[in-house]
Amino acid sequence: MWVLLFKVEKLRQTESKPIVEFKPGDKPRIEVFAGEKSKPISPYLFGKFTENLGNNIYHGFWAQILRNSGFEPSKYFSHHGEKGLERKLAHSGISEVWPDLLESHKAGVACFWARWGTGNVSYSLSTDRINSETSQRIEIRSLSTPQVGILQPIYLPIHRTCEYEFTVWAKGTIKELHAIIRTLDGKDLCGTTFSVNPNWQKRKGKLTIKRNGVERGQPLLFTIGAEEKGEVFLDQCFLFPTDNVEGFDPDILHFLKESKLTMLRFPGGNFVSGYHWQDGVGPLDERPMRVNPAWDQEEPNHVGTDEHLALCRLLGCEPLICINAGNGTPEEAAQWVEYCNGELDTELGKLRAKNGHPKPYGVKYWEIGNELYGSWQIGNCTPEEYAERYRRFYEAMNAVDPNIKFIANGQDLNWNKPIIEKDADILRSLSTHQLRGAGIPAETDPEIAYKAFMALPFWFEAHLHEMARQMAEGGVRVPTIALTELQIHTHRPELPNNQTLSEALLYAGMANTAIRSQGIVEIITHSALVNHGGGLRKQREFVYPNPVYWAHRMYASQPGRTPINIRITGPKFSVAELADLPEWNDAPWLDAIALLDETEKEMNILVSNRHPKDPLTVDIALHDFQAECEAFVETLTGDDFMAMNTFDEPEAVKPIHSTTGIHSTGFTHTFPPNSLVRLRLKKS
Repeated sequence: MWVLLFKVEKLRQTESKPIVEFKPGDKPRIEVFAGEKSKPISPYLFGKFTENLGNNIYHGFWAQILRNSGFEPSKYFSHHGEKGLERKLAHSGISEVWPDLLESHKAGVACFWARWGTGNVSYSLSTDRINSETSQRIEIRSLSTPQVGILQPIYLPIHRTCEYEFTVWAKGTIKELHAIIRTLDGKDLCGTTFSVNPNWQKRKGKLTIKRNGVERGQPLLFTIGAEEKGEVFLDQCFLFPTDNVEGFDPDILHFLKESKLTMLRFPGGNFVSGYHWQDGVGPLDERPMRVNPAWDQEEPNHVGTDEHLALCRLLGCEPLICINAGNGTPEEAAQWVEYCNGELDTELGKLRAKNGHPKPYGVKYWEIGNELYGSWQIGNCTPEEYAERYRRFYEAMNAVDPNIKFIANGQDLNWNKPIIEKDADILRSLSTHQLRGAGIPAETDPEIAYKAFMALPFWFEAHLHEMARQMAEGGVRVPTIALTELQIHTHRPELPNNQTLSEALLYAGMANTAIRSQGIVEIITHSALVNHGGGLRKQREFVYPNPVYWAHRMYASQPGRTPINIRITGPKFSVAELADLPEWNDAPWLDAIALLDETEKEMNILVSNRHPKDPLTVDIALHDFQAECEAFVETLTGDDFMAMNTFDEPEAVKPIHSTTGIHSTGFTHTFPPNSLVRLRLKKS
């Protein structure tokens, strides 16, 4: 153990080495020592995190268009009665398109759907259904309009494709139904007709729109209607763009592939502490609707284990499964491991094969629980209780697959202490979450909040070494930390938030801290993939990146994996404690890391100037690296730290490419305020 203690103590003593004293009148300077190399960084520092929260999955990376495709009761969509449902409909953005949604629901139409046409018609939810709890029943006694039925306001990715595949289960005395996509003023854009029988049958059709002036993000109507009297039941209604890739939005896949994502953590998050994985496997039409226990929304289970792992395969990234250690059991977790990794001679390996996946997935990384220290978490407990819980889950899961790597639910020194004391012999890694800023008052000066966030990575660097030292002293053989949730968490438009340039600069600081940690940080899964948190935004079926997407892409796409020693001289600042953001003194405005690729012929230097107003002109000295006379420059910046992309201006913040000249041993470069710059140098 003395070797580990020596290593951690050495790290503690050198954790501030990159930043040297800066005096008035000094010129900012970065010295890069290419001959002084550290061991290669973990490949999993450039991951993301996703869970069913907001429109992260559904109306996020999942391509299916319709809401409440199973025509289920409103209790699944809001935990707060009619008022809650009214807020939910308003938040969805479709009630302003079609104001009759709430009144239609009161008249017996399923949540998110509305009445179409007029006549002597009654609507109700029926327990005669294909799946879950109810179907939509429509009884037509007379028609005052050519068609009567139901509708849903929708948006389509019309900028990308005109073709859509429609499926629905139907039965009734009506002979024919018509599925039509229309404009709000009633103009038909496309449609298909299908027959109805007295018994349940699944019907399919293709809808091909003629654009005819339909604009990106234009609201449209999807209608299912009849032209005759009778009764009809509808269930499990889906509308997918035909260019979906195994159910996923191809625009989102494109962005994620370009960002070189290395790890994806799922399915939670708070959500996982009440999630039971068996609900999310098997045919889509047979998966049950559940109440999302963590968030005020539904869980249709259309995206489960097989879909998440298909997404990881499509992106070429490593999965990290966080298991339900809240109201779940060790036996349930062990079964999940067997479903993912078991051979075909196991019970759950056979089930996986029946579901279309005969080859074991070989999921390597498993996190036992999420934020169980928090009162907001289902199954929250004391650290002593968690230490016992961790051992039970570990032993059950390890018995199924002894090759998997475990991450325990950690957070801070007080929480971690009993876990280390009781479980050091089976402890490999502890998680930590850095979601900060929720308690900052709205009236706070945004620049004060911004500075507090920019100082956070330097506090976190010291905190990391304290955590690692505690683990080493407690007997953990090779202590590692997994930063499995990270984002600015203010959720206030008037303050730095996860959609602004501030998030990109915080991410850069945390990535630098991880790279400098000499292996202590094994994993970063930044929050989140789509819509909830920083990453990608999907509005009205149009996808565009937040600034932090570009920062992640700049780090992950560069080929450097070997850190080299770097020394920075630059101005500093100090911050007072602000809500849950700690006080910190002498944080540098200028931060940088340098990485060599495996050939040692390419060097990438990533430099942040976090000053909110002032550019910094910096002398960059190269040691043991004779560079070509020109460097590639990629600059991410904006008008200020609150700059962001929007539906109307999706490229307001994006990298700008240029070059800069290099002398034999260095060069000078001016870094704009609020900027992240990647300098790519090649050996001459």
